[in-house]
Amino acid sequence: MLETIDKEKKILNSKIPIAVKVSPDIEDQEIHKICEVLLNNNIEVIIISNSSDSSRETLNNIQKHQKGGLSGKPIENKSTKLINKFYKILKGRVKIIGVGGVDSGRGAYEKFLAGANYIQLYTGMVFRGPNIVNMIKKELKEILVKDGVKNYTEIIGKKG
Repeated sequence: MLETIDKEKKILNSKIPIAVKVSPDIEDQEIHKICEVLLNNNIEVIIISNSSDSSRETLNNIQKHQKGGLSGKPIENKSTKLINKFYKILKGRVKIIGVGGVDSGRGAYEKFLAGANYIQLYTGMVFRGPNIVNMIKKELKEILVKDGVKNYTEIIGKKG
Protein backbone atom coordinates (compact mmCIF):
# COMPACT_ATOMS: atom_id res chain seq x y z
CA MET A 1 0.00 0.00 0.00
CA LEU A 2 2.76 2.47 0.91
CA GLU A 3 4.52 1.73 -2.36
CA THR A 4 1.34 2.57 -4.28
CA ILE A 5 0.85 5.77 -2.29
CA ASP A 6 4.46 6.79 -2.95
CA LYS A 7 4.07 6.20 -6.71
CA GLU A 8 0.80 8.14 -6.82
CA LYS A 9 2.34 10.98 -4.84
CA LYS A 10 5.14 11.23 -7.42
CA ILE A 11 2.67 11.20 -10.32
CA LEU A 12 0.68 14.00 -8.69
CA ASN A 13 3.85 15.89 -7.76
CA SER A 14 2.39 16.10 -4.24
CA LYS A 15 4.31 17.69 -1.38
CA ILE A 16 1.83 16.45 1.23
CA PRO A 17 3.78 14.36 3.76
CA ILE A 18 2.62 10.83 4.45
CA ALA A 19 2.61 9.71 8.08
CA VAL A 20 2.46 6.18 9.43
CA LYS A 21 1.29 5.50 12.98
CA VAL A 22 2.62 2.47 14.85
CA SER A 23 1.38 0.59 17.86
CA PRO A 24 3.37 0.62 21.10
CA ASP A 25 2.83 -3.14 21.23
CA ILE A 26 5.22 -4.03 18.40
CA GLU A 27 8.13 -6.37 19.08
CA ASP A 28 11.72 -5.09 18.87
CA GLN A 29 12.49 -7.24 15.81
CA GLU A 30 9.65 -5.50 13.93
CA ILE A 31 11.22 -2.05 14.41
CA HIS A 32 13.97 -2.64 11.84
CA LYS A 33 11.45 -3.96 9.31
CA ILE A 34 9.16 -0.97 9.82
CA CYS A 35 12.08 1.46 9.44
CA GLU A 36 13.11 -0.23 6.20
CA VAL A 37 9.57 0.05 4.82
CA LEU A 38 9.38 3.74 5.83
CA LEU A 39 12.70 4.59 4.18
CA ASN A 40 12.03 2.52 1.03
CA ASN A 41 8.70 4.27 0.48
CA ASN A 42 9.73 7.88 1.18
CA ILE A 43 7.58 8.17 4.29
CA GLU A 44 8.39 11.49 5.93
CA VAL A 45 6.74 11.04 9.34
CA ILE A 46 6.14 8.26 11.85
CA ILE A 47 3.70 8.69 14.73
CA ILE A 48 4.77 6.72 17.80
CA SER A 49 2.48 5.41 19.26
CA ASN A 50 -1.15 4.45 19.21
CA SER A 51 -3.19 2.93 22.03
CA SER A 52 -1.87 -0.19 23.71
CA ASP A 53 -3.72 -3.44 24.18
CA SER A 54 -0.93 -5.14 26.12
CA SER A 55 -0.38 -2.60 28.94
CA ARG A 56 -3.65 -3.12 30.78
CA GLU A 57 -2.17 -5.73 33.17
CA THR A 58 0.09 -3.04 34.67
CA LEU A 59 -2.89 -1.00 35.95
CA ASN A 60 -3.64 -1.05 39.67
CA ASN A 61 -7.35 -0.23 39.54
CA ILE A 62 -10.68 -1.52 38.26
CA GLN A 63 -9.86 -0.38 34.71
CA LYS A 64 -7.44 -3.29 34.53
CA HIS A 65 -10.38 -5.56 33.66
CA GLN A 66 -11.96 -3.33 30.99
CA LYS A 67 -11.59 -3.91 27.27
CA GLY A 68 -9.95 -1.67 24.68
CA GLY A 69 -6.63 0.04 24.14
CA LEU A 70 -4.99 2.30 26.68
CA SER A 71 -3.67 5.74 25.92
CA GLY A 72 -2.16 8.56 27.95
CA LYS A 73 -0.18 7.99 31.15
CA PRO A 74 -0.39 4.16 31.13
CA ILE A 75 1.65 4.05 27.89
CA GLU A 76 3.94 7.03 28.53
CA ASN A 77 7.14 5.12 29.31
CA LYS A 78 6.49 2.42 26.73
CA SER A 79 5.97 5.08 24.06
CA THR A 80 9.07 7.06 25.04
CA LYS A 81 11.27 3.95 24.90
CA LEU A 82 9.84 3.05 21.47
CA ILE A 83 10.50 6.57 20.19
CA ASN A 84 14.13 6.20 21.19
CA LYS A 85 14.46 2.81 19.48
CA PHE A 86 13.12 4.21 16.21
CA TYR A 87 15.25 7.36 16.53
CA LYS A 88 18.46 5.31 16.86
CA ILE A 89 17.69 3.52 13.59
CA LEU A 90 16.17 6.37 11.57
CA LYS A 91 18.76 8.98 12.67
CA GLY A 92 16.61 11.92 11.58
CA ARG A 93 15.74 10.58 8.12
CA VAL A 94 12.08 10.32 9.15
CA LYS A 95 10.46 12.85 11.49
CA ILE A 96 8.96 11.41 14.66
CA ILE A 97 5.76 12.58 16.32
CA GLY A 98 5.77 11.41 19.93
CA VAL A 99 2.45 10.41 21.47
CA GLY A 100 1.52 8.88 24.78
CA GLY A 101 1.16 10.46 28.20
CA VAL A 102 2.29 13.98 27.36
CA ASP A 103 0.50 16.16 29.89
CA SER A 104 3.34 18.38 31.12
CA GLY A 105 6.43 20.23 29.96
CA ARG A 106 8.52 17.45 31.52
CA GLY A 107 6.59 14.85 29.49
CA ALA A 108 7.21 16.77 26.28
CA TYR A 109 10.89 17.21 27.22
CA GLU A 110 11.28 13.44 27.69
CA LYS A 111 9.73 12.73 24.28
CA PHE A 112 12.12 15.21 22.62
CA LEU A 113 15.12 13.71 24.44
CA ALA A 114 14.05 10.28 23.20
CA GLY A 115 14.01 11.50 19.60
CA ALA A 116 10.61 13.03 18.86
CA ASN A 117 10.64 16.05 16.56
CA TYR A 118 7.08 16.96 17.55
CA ILE A 119 4.52 15.82 20.08
CA GLN A 120 0.84 15.04 19.79
CA LEU A 121 -1.65 15.61 22.58
CA TYR A 122 -4.91 13.81 23.05
CA THR A 123 -5.67 12.20 26.41
CA GLY A 124 -4.11 15.10 28.31
CA MET A 125 -6.44 17.50 26.51
CA VAL A 126 -9.44 15.29 27.27
CA PHE A 127 -8.72 15.32 31.01
CA ARG A 128 -7.20 18.80 31.40
CA GLY A 129 -8.75 20.81 28.57
CA PRO A 130 -7.20 22.84 25.75
CA ASN A 131 -5.32 25.17 28.12
CA ILE A 132 -2.94 22.26 28.72
CA VAL A 133 -1.07 23.46 25.64
CA ASN A 134 -0.13 26.76 27.29
CA MET A 135 0.82 24.99 30.52
CA ILE A 136 3.07 22.53 28.63
CA LYS A 137 4.73 25.35 26.65
CA LYS A 138 5.40 27.38 29.82
CA GLU A 139 6.82 24.42 31.75
CA LEU A 140 8.89 23.22 28.78
CA LYS A 141 10.35 26.69 28.33
CA GLU A 142 11.33 26.81 32.03
CA ILE A 143 13.08 23.44 31.75
CA LEU A 144 14.92 24.45 28.56
CA VAL A 145 16.05 27.78 30.04
CA LYS A 146 17.22 26.05 33.23
CA ASP A 147 19.23 23.59 31.11
CA GLY A 148 20.68 26.37 28.92
CA VAL A 149 18.89 25.18 25.79
CA LYS A 150 17.95 27.90 23.29
CA ASN A 151 15.70 25.77 21.08
CA TYR A 152 14.07 22.42 21.80
CA THR A 153 15.51 21.02 18.57
CA GLU A 154 18.93 20.99 20.30
CA ILE A 155 17.81 18.16 22.60
CA ILE A 156 16.14 15.85 20.06
CA GLY A 157 17.56 12.36 20.52
CA LYS A 158 20.01 13.34 23.28
CA LYS A 159 18.75 10.56 25.56
CA GLY A 160 21.15 8.15 23.97
